[in-house]
Amino acid sequence: MATADLFADPTNIVTGLSTLATSGDVMFLVLMGVLVFSMQLGFALLEGGQVRKKNVNNVMMKNMADWLIGAVSWLFIGGVLSVSLVPADFFSWWGQIFTTNFANNGIDLANWFFGLVFAATAATIVSGGVAERIKFKSYLLMSIIITAILYPLFVYLGPWGSGMIPFNDYAGSFVVHGLGGFLALGAIAALGPRIGKFVNKKAISIPGHNIPMSVFGAFVLAIGWYGFNVGSSFAVADISGLVCATTTLAMAGGGIGALLASKDDVLFTANGIVAGLVAICSGTDVVSPIGALIIGLVAGIQVPIVYKIVEKMGLDDVCGVIPVHGTAGILGGILTGVFGMAALGGAGGVSLVNQLIAAGLTVVYGTGLGFGLGKLVGGFTGGLRVTEEEEKMGLDLAEHKLPAYPDE
Repeated sequence: MATADLFADPTNIVTGLSTLATSGDVMFLVLMGVLVFSMQLGFALLEGGQVRKKNVNNVMMKNMADWLIGAVSWLFIGGVLSVSLVPADFFSWWGQIFTTNFANNGIDLANWFFGLVFAATAATIVSGGVAERIKFKSYLLMSIIITAILYPLFVYLGPWGSGMIPFNDYAGSFVVHGLGGFLALGAIAALGPRIGKFVNKKAISIPGHNIPMSVFGAFVLAIGWYGFNVGSSFAVADISGLVCATTTLAMAGGGIGALLASKDDVLFTANGIVAGLVAICSGTDVVSPIGALIIGLVAGIQVPIVYKIVEKMGLDDVCGVIPVHGTAGILGGILTGVFGMAALGGAGGVSLVNQLIAAGLTVVYGTGLGFGLGKLVGGFTGGLRVTEEEEKMGLDLAEHKLPAYPDE
């Protein structure tokens, strides 16, 4: 019996037990949501270490803004749009949030919070790809549109919303990470590369200023990921140790795969850890621990390979979000359709065809709308990019009037 059914009859003898269960579920969602919220710190550190000293504050500001903007846009629009297109549902929610009238220990608000941390993650992914040359006001407008419209609409289309397009995505390989990565791809194409990134069509390395910071950020993200995946059960009674194990092994596989493919590169290995975690989100509940390890290995191996392919295409993905989130998410979602099969030790019931359809939709929806969003926002803000002089100066001074390291 559903919790709502228990509360329908106030004389139900198990109402008291149901209240306790609801309280536990509220606490569970809040704690798991806080773990996912900590990933904002992880992203700030991972991205901050991969940019030059003159752009660190700008990266930190974008990560803070994603959360601040996301909280408001998800409250008024995104949270409802992710589950309904009916105007009456928006008006009902808007009326409710001006009151304290929330039943069942505020379980609806706990669900809203858990949805918010996912939405903020999708927006923050874009930040790393467009770093070091985008106008701050342009980025803010893009973040608002992503969290209020583009991300929730994609959620609505899939299994978390209307179920119109059925596929298995337990914690968001497609819906969060694949979408974020390919929105970034479109935005990067609309924005253009940094000054000096390509000389005679050849990519020039522009090292980040603090690789240990990035490694620390990757580990913070890994800690938060347990909230991402385990928390996606949405209820204490449905927690699965399998999800914990597959998350851990995919992380290990991702790091090992990137380490081997990059020949011991520290930054690629850190990003490989994240790629493994991205890839397992889709099938963390339906693949075996060994299946998860293989999925992570594949995701990690492709990180340095895809990063170099992206460069050869003339695209400047500063923090590698396309391979780490975009293609890792797509591969993880597709491989869920393989290792989710009962014949390969999976739980069964996953359609590979549906996973492939979801992969194609994610790439097209994300890249197309990311590019269109970049062009649209550029039109409103007088261009996406800062001036050449401002880019050379660095966005910390040009946009925020404050260097990250004033004593150096």
